Amino acid sequence: MIQWTHTSRVVDVDFEVDGADLFKSSPATIMKTIIDSISDGIIILDKSGTVLYMNQEGARILGLNQEGVIGKNVSDIVDFRPVILEVLESGKGYIEKEFIIHSPSRGQLHFIKSAVILHDKAGNMIGVIDTFRQVEKVHTMIARMTGAKAKFTFQDIVGEDPSFREAVNLSRMAAQSRANVLIEGESGTGKEMFAHAIHHASDRSAGPLIIVNCAALPRSLVESELFGYESGSFTGARKEGFAGKFEQANMGTLFLDEIGELPLDMQAKLLRVLQDRTFSRIGGNKSITVDTRVIAATNKNLLSEIRNNAFREDLYYRLNVVNIHFPSLRERPGDIALLAAHFAQKSAAYYGKPVYEIDSEVLRLFRGYPWPGNVRELENVIERAMIVAKGHRITPADLPPHVAAMECAPGTKPSACRDQEVLNLDRVERDEIQRALRVCEGNISSCAKLLGISRNTLYRKMKKYEI
Repeated sequence: MIQWTHTSRVVDVDFEVDGADLFKSSPATIMKTIIDSISDGIIILDKSGTVLYMNQEGARILGLNQEGVIGKNVSDIVDFRPVILEVLESGKGYIEKEFIIHSPSRGQLHFIKSAVILHDKAGNMIGVIDTFRQVEKVHTMIARMTGAKAKFTFQDIVGEDPSFREAVNLSRMAAQSRANVLIEGESGTGKEMFAHAIHHASDRSAGPLIIVNCAALPRSLVESELFGYESGSFTGARKEGFAGKFEQANMGTLFLDEIGELPLDMQAKLLRVLQDRTFSRIGGNKSITVDTRVIAATNKNLLSEIRNNAFREDLYYRLNVVNIHFPSLRERPGDIALLAAHFAQKSAAYYGKPVYEIDSEVLRLFRGYPWPGNVRELENVIERAMIVAKGHRITPADLPPHVAAMECAPGTKPSACRDQEVLNLDRVERDEIQRALRVCEGNISSCAKLLGISRNTLYRKMKKYEI
């Protein structure tokens, strides 16, 4: 009888053999088939460190010949000191422990490992089962399970304006390279959607797409979120440590939205990572190397920020390898009707309704409205209109008051219309929040989605307007 000890648990496995004879017994073929089918690397060692068996995945990960390692000491098959030797010396196993190992021939090896002690029926340790998987594989699995992948492709992008199509074409070319990309444009122009499309069309599409809103990160947590930390680095830290966004995006893409909000000290650290692709976690002393493609976006004029000493010039040029500028909706009025029809169709599918027609008077009002919230605002206006419309046609009566009443006189510049709007912006915003809360029956999440803002922003505005 062999007992497999997993920390404090002991599991009996019905093989009346000694550890050294485990793979010479009659059930050996079945055992090997089972172990080779496991997606983790597995090495089974006797108490002296001699390899009894290595499965196919373990040989692949370590770049070894599966049959050639049998009977050799584990120290002789790799060019680094195997951490499993410490388990053989101490007799203590572990579960899901992270290791960063430097191999002279292969560079950095980053594993999640477990060590299970084998005992004979007398309770003596006769060997150990070493299971390991590459961290990159773990991150890819997490990305697949949590949806950290591209949700949009270039086929989802709507617009025929020449300047907009130019930005689309440049984005397609950027997707075929591994260069850093800087996307510039006003809020609501669709910068994140383009980041999704670029990742999806790149050779990294199978890897994770990790999105970080730099404006939403508390200043005290920026470094730990981006670069991670080791166990016990600070009060409140996870005991197992934390892999930051750069590690999570390894072999994939990291989208840094609102990059202009990143504090200057973090800009300096980001620059170093972009230069040599290595960093250390907070509280750690091991260098971690990543292969992460960075796409950054901003609604600020970063050159002005540089002049005001609010953004590093060297970081700007490191990020700005491929620069993509997206025009505002005001700059592409010819796309308004096309986008309105697209959003009507999208909302109809979401709510299970027929596609609503859009009244010509609505399109005329749309062309006269300055759209400070850009494409995102247009989508929200269409969705709202479909919710409150009494028939299957969107009319001016279904539009928010500030859109229905906001019409530029012939020859008036859009900026002049916006000036008129600003005079009553607080009142309009308060009225629209109250209206949205009524439509959503007080559901904060639905209301925030309808308004195109986050829950925290909605709570902040409700407090401001005493709603």
